[in-house]
Parts: sequence; structure tokens; C-alpha cells
Amino acid sequence: MESHPALGYDALKGNENISFEVLDAVRHHHEYLDGSGYPDGLCAENISDVVRILTISDIFSALIEDRRYSRPMSREEAYGILCRMRGKLEKALVASFRPVALNR
Repeated sequence: MESHPALGYDALKGNENISFEVLDAVRHHHEYLDGSGYPDGLCAENISDVVRILTISDIFSALIEDRRYSRPMSREEAYGILCRMRGKLEKALVASFRPVALNR
């Protein structure tokens, strides 16, 4: 499971029609500000804004969607988890995500 960001990046990196920003997002959407993510263990200053936003969206999506390995949570429960991920996600971006999470 943890290999999918690097595998996706490797599959796409030779395509000249795919921008650096998209490649960055594919490879780093599981990186956390505290350096505990994967595949590269990036820390805050090395994680782009696009990736920071995508990571929040990806986590939220995984929590609210029906998956083979887990039942969906309510939007409120999922947003609460994002809020409790202190040090891993950018607090201001999580707060800005609130209307999307709760009012959709």
C-alpha cells in the first residue's frame, strides 16, 4: 500500500504532458508536516501548498467513502480526525477545508 505514491510517480514521470506540480502531488500526497509520511519523509518546508491541500482532501475522502477495508464515517467524524492530526496537517488549511467537509 505504501508503495503506490512512488509507483504512480515512476509510471508518469516520463510523460512530458504531466506537469511538475502533478508529479509532485502524485508522489507526495502521503507526506506530513512532521516528516512522518511517505515515501520520502518530507518535512514542512519541503511540502508544496498543492500537496498540503491534496493530502487533506485525500485523507477526508478515504474516511467518508465506502471502501473494501472500511465503512464510511460521517463527514463530522472525518473532519474531527483531520482537526486532531496536529503537527501533521497545516492547521489553517484544515480550518479552510471545514465548509467543504461539513456543508456539501
